[in-house]
Amino acid sequence: CSAPGVGTPSADLVTRLDAALAERSLDGFLAAFPAGTDGRERGTSWYTALSHGDGHLTQGDAQLTVTTMFPGDRRTASQTITYQLDGDRVSAVSRTQGTPLWALEATDLTGTGSGTLLSAGIDQAARSVWATRLDHAVTAVVAAGVPGAEGWPRGLVVEVPGSPADFRLLTGSEASSASAVTTCEGGTPRIVVSPEARGLDAGWLDSTLVHEAVHVATDSACVAGGASLEWAVEGLAESVAARVDPATASRNRGLVADYLAAHGVPDALPVRLESLTDYALAQLAVDQVRAHLGSRADDLLDRAVHDAASVGSAERREITGWYVAELRRRSRG
Repeated sequence: CSAPGVGTPSADLVTRLDAALAERSLDGFLAAFPAGTDGRERGTSWYTALSHGDGHLTQGDAQLTVTTMFPGDRRTASQTITYQLDGDRVSAVSRTQGTPLWALEATDLTGTGSGTLLSAGIDQAARSVWATRLDHAVTAVVAAGVPGAEGWPRGLVVEVPGSPADFRLLTGSEASSASAVTTCEGGTPRIVVSPEARGLDAGWLDSTLVHEAVHVATDSACVAGGASLEWAVEGLAESVAARVDPATASRNRGLVADYLAAHGVPDALPVRLESLTDYALAQLAVDQVRAHLGSRADDLLDRAVHDAASVGSAERREITGWYVAELRRRSRG
């Protein structure tokens, strides 16, 4: 495919949008969208996100490559919007994985003391609760002193899509599979909250966001596949959440006890983490590393999250031994 020719409506789109952004003109920006409520909502959503996220647009063939860096982002994100024009106005956006939330549906942007909330379909009161939850999660993770968090700006970008379909487009996962997921879509870690989690207990959601904030702080979602030990990635996040939330700590102790009653003492660290019980076992492994290594634990956990190959076989045997010994102790009551 060749690039759109100079002077075509498509080629002109970026010029018009950039000019409106530079002039801080919402009306000028909305001129690139259909008249009417739907067009205005879509255009306002784009304008708000691009204005607050220091957005930059590059024209492709019926595509825009957009870069944004919202307050709370670790790095600039690069995403693609595939669109259709009706004359010289954006009439539709293709629903493809990787499209920004604010281009998929009308999105509200809420700035917080520690980052940015992007949400769809929730009212001002709910946005305020999520903004407070975001700030609390940052405070908790900073206080915990998470290993491997160098370069984290002590902020978060949290996205709350309005539908399961949009959650799937943003994360590649079903909305029923998790309360929230930290993704590296676009090249920077952002937390995406499942719309099916909105009605869950507030304490659960607080703990969930702390857990996901650890993933953002350590940048674990952006580590190359196979370069992390999953028990360390999830165990570290769950360990911090349990330190902050007594209910999480109590639940995880119960899950470990139930596991031991049903399965006995394992002889290896958890590998595939697919359930809350797996997360509780991973937390126990991380807590044992901390208990036995003290201040030296941070180095090992950092390597386990970012460079699994550097965790030698002797270290792995030692960690496994601590893990199994603690489970054996608990199994005896």
